[in-house]
Amino acid sequence: MKKIFFLILFLFLIIFAFRLHQTLTVKPTPSISELQKEAGVPVEVLVVRAQKFSREILVTGTVGSEEEANIAPKIGGRVISVNAEPGMQVTKKQVLVVIDDSQLQIQKAQIQNQIMMVQANVDSIKIQIDDAVRDVRRMEELYKENVISQKQLEGYQLKLETLRKNYEAGQKNLQVVMENLQLINTQIEDCIIRAPFDGIIGNKRVEIGEMVGPGQVLMTIYNTKKLNAQMKVPEVYIPQIKKGQDVEIEIDALGQETIIGKVTKISGAPDPKTKMFIVYISLPSRDTLIKPGMFVKGRIIITRKNNTFIIPAQAIFEEAGKKIVYIVKNQVVHKTEITVGQEINGKIEVLSGLSNGDLVVISGKENLSSGTKVTIINEISSQ
Repeated sequence: MKKIFFLILFLFLIIFAFRLHQTLTVKPTPSISELQKEAGVPVEVLVVRAQKFSREILVTGTVGSEEEANIAPKIGGRVISVNAEPGMQVTKKQVLVVIDDSQLQIQKAQIQNQIMMVQANVDSIKIQIDDAVRDVRRMEELYKENVISQKQLEGYQLKLETLRKNYEAGQKNLQVVMENLQLINTQIEDCIIRAPFDGIIGNKRVEIGEMVGPGQVLMTIYNTKKLNAQMKVPEVYIPQIKKGQDVEIEIDALGQETIIGKVTKISGAPDPKTKMFIVYISLPSRDTLIKPGMFVKGRIIITRKNNTFIIPAQAIFEEAGKKIVYIVKNQVVHKTEITVGQEINGKIEVLSGLSNGDLVVISGKENLSSGTKVTIINEISSQ
């Protein structure tokens, strides 16, 4: 029994000695901060490069024209001919729509007959006046010779005066009916609606046989040589937009191509419903790919610089009222004060404090202080 007891005690002492040795020789597991201190805090950096920077306003609108018109009749009636369709090229004075003028032609014939009657009456009075003038002259001679009395002479003079008044009234009446004829001729001419300039037909809202009224829009016409983009812009941006500013235009019909236009004018008041202003932008002369009514996306360039540094806003933090970034040099970060300019879409323009090729920490700066060792896990170029 004693032998067994001493054997168990001996085994226990061996196990105890082994565990004690293991405890004294194995190093404790290091903490995360200790590991980071040794290997460096993992960070993501941006390689700063000088690049173009622009502040812009994103807008949408449609293609229009500097010269466009709604085609509408000046006179109502039944449409008997429509000679234009959407997308058709037309020339100035080309007939687009014809309105029935048959009733006007009847009125014209009646007025022409009236003119003939009034003219005949005026001509007859003129002949009578000529005869009366001769009679008065002859009677004046006879009165001087005491052949006729003064009363008889006055009778001839009164007749002449009456004829002259009738002639004057006839002339006025003739003038009125001539003006009526001119009015009818104008109305007949207005029944033929012509293109006011060379262009392309947009929308058409009329068909043969329809009754139309004065001022009713029948179709639209655009001068395709003077196309523009008509953009809807919120009033908050209007003070920043000036005539002559560049605008980058994208039109689906042109694929991925971007064309450059310029602001030509701004509407004087917003649309009462949308509260949006219309900004008109010139478009360069192109082929027939661009058509009025097409949807347009644009970027109105407020400012543009060709050689500046841009970093994401997340890379910047404030300290004592100063704008600070971390720059990595030889695997160690250093606080650097910067001066910032404009911001757009989360990107900040840096006016001073950075140099070409600087490594700016953009992710992981929360665990940093000046002099901290870092490990770069991702490097992004700013270009």
